[in-house]
Amino acid sequence: MSSDVKGSPGATGLAERARTQPDLGPAGGFDGSSPRRRGGELLADAGSRFALIGVLVLLWVVFSVVNPAAFATVSNLQTILSVQATTGLLALAVVVPLVAGHFDLSTGFQFGLAQSLCALLVIRQQWNPLLALGFVLVVGVVIGVVNGQLITRLRLPSFTTTLGTGMVVLGLTEWLTRNQVITGPAPAWFLDLGRMRVAGIPLPFLYLAIVAIVLFVLLEYTVWGRRAYAIGANVVAARLSGISADRQVRQSFVITGVLCGLAGCISMMSLGGSSPVIGLGSLLPAFAAAFLGATCIRPGRYNVAGTIVAVYVIGVGITGLQQLGAEIYIQDLFNGAALLIALIISTVARRRRVAG
Repeated sequence: MSSDVKGSPGATGLAERARTQPDLGPAGGFDGSSPRRRGGELLADAGSRFALIGVLVLLWVVFSVVNPAAFATVSNLQTILSVQATTGLLALAVVVPLVAGHFDLSTGFQFGLAQSLCALLVIRQQWNPLLALGFVLVVGVVIGVVNGQLITRLRLPSFTTTLGTGMVVLGLTEWLTRNQVITGPAPAWFLDLGRMRVAGIPLPFLYLAIVAIVLFVLLEYTVWGRRAYAIGANVVAARLSGISADRQVRQSFVITGVLCGLAGCISMMSLGGSSPVIGLGSLLPAFAAAFLGATCIRPGRYNVAGTIVAVYVIGVGITGLQQLGAEIYIQDLFNGAALLIALIISTVARRRRVAG
């Protein structure tokens, strides 16, 4: 069946109804519960949706009270917004295939390659920065195509496949850079694109905001997004409804490659150089934010808004603790704890839905 069939009552229609309609109970209507009970359920629903935002506000207030001289400043806010923007882009890159039911463990390594390749071309090879940016994005597309083809054509599991391609990408990065940090002079206007502020807002955060808005619209308000969620929910039903699941999955991995390339270039512009091993520490924060974000705004579903909130919850927590003198390992502890908490919450919620 064609993937362009309109009006299909299958998985696409079901995904749309699930997205737009509230849960009305087994009978699909009024269940006889008292107004007080319904009010309590609405309050509980609002709490589950926006609890993470409350955590973000609470963390900011606590650290501002405990350490006002360092934390409660405009410059610190600007730094957090800028530094976490790269993690936010990587987290969104992780979310796209997750929505379609697949993992991409190569994202951190793609990010490292993009950063190093951008620095190599601009600093050492003296390429026009815009040409270098375009080349890096094309490389991201190629990696996404490779991942998508291996998974959909050969039916390989995405978890181990992308881990394997990620290690290949890491090796390629170390070969290109001779496993060395790349620094040196670069056009000032290019570096300013990663360092300047507009009305006090860092440009990297604005890039993240633009990407997040585009991706939010794509996933929540387009046929492509509804199909992606349908595939992630039940790929067999999605195929029976006429959705080309394989094509959708391949497109998801291409989008991930582009976002990783963009994140690497923005990071290079901000830092003025690159490190060949930066990708090793980038994967866990991205997945932690993606999973934690699935407990917020749209609980039980990977979503853009929740992911962004989770990125800054983790970023604010780590920054506040480090400014209080915490050791460098606190970052890994915080990211790991966030991932575990997200998994526990999602597992408990799923069991309650099944039991109910």
